[in-house]
Amino acid sequence: MSLSVTLNNRPTKKILVVGAGAVGGYFGALLFRSGADVTFLVRPKTYDRISADGLEIRSADGDFHVHPPLIQDVSECSAVDLIILSVKCFDLEAVLESLQTLIKNGSILLTLQNGITAEEEILAVYPEASLLAGVAFITAKRLSPGVIVHSENGMIALGELSGEKSPRALAVYELLSSAGISCFLKSNIRRTKWEKLCWNATFNPLSVILDHPVSLILDSEALLTIVREGIREIIRVAAAEGMILSEKVVETTISVTAALRDYYTSMYEDYHHGTQTEIEYLNGEVIRRGKKHGIPTPTHNMLYRLIKGLEMKRRLK
Repeated sequence: MSLSVTLNNRPTKKILVVGAGAVGGYFGALLFRSGADVTFLVRPKTYDRISADGLEIRSADGDFHVHPPLIQDVSECSAVDLIILSVKCFDLEAVLESLQTLIKNGSILLTLQNGITAEEEILAVYPEASLLAGVAFITAKRLSPGVIVHSENGMIALGELSGEKSPRALAVYELLSSAGISCFLKSNIRRTKWEKLCWNATFNPLSVILDHPVSLILDSEALLTIVREGIREIIRVAAAEGMILSEKVVETTISVTAALRDYYTSMYEDYHHGTQTEIEYLNGEVIRRGKKHGIPTPTHNMLYRLIKGLEMKRRLK
């Protein structure tokens, strides 16, 4: 049965998922399996693999294969109702340039980037963009092009930056929910993004530095002290940015990680696969915003510099 949800005052005709990595591959595959009209915009190597073998999801919730339509250039896609941006933060600028025509024609954008900068970056280039901010909560990795391993979670929080429950936000919420994706419509999606940053900017770099899954952090009071200090620095920077986070986020961030003891973080995977990390968009952004407001961020300075040192060491090999 074909899934149809009204977007832009007409039934959905096409969803473009930009990227088929751990996030885009998993959620896009669920949408396609549900009957939604999904096309993936992918790189050549991924295009060749999925064209030949399909998109394989190895999931704790049950394995499945899909064979979705693929494109390598936006010019191959003439009309899109919803664009799901699932690329890494450092790829966003180039992707936005390629999507110019679709964005100006009113395609709804749903961001699923880590950090707190994606929406600002989009609106700086396209002030009139039809934009929804999203946060993905998922434990998954791309094993190889076209093969996604999903072990925990699989949720998306989304909302308008204004906080209103707009028709487009409700429509995208219904679309994702109808595909079996756990989805939450947030009245303050900005806060949700800052709260996820508390995890990403502490556990991610520590896992790379320690060369270990997050269990080592959870089992060490010394390492948890670094996590707590890092989160409290984010709380202070967020407050200066007009975003008040509860002090409870410190212990909540740690407690929810207990279910992910054996998890190798996304930054760990990027680093060990020799690809760029998102350190500039996580700890780097905390440091820059802290400097802007005169707020010290010594924990993030340390984590940032250690990751930069490891990246330099990797280049020397």
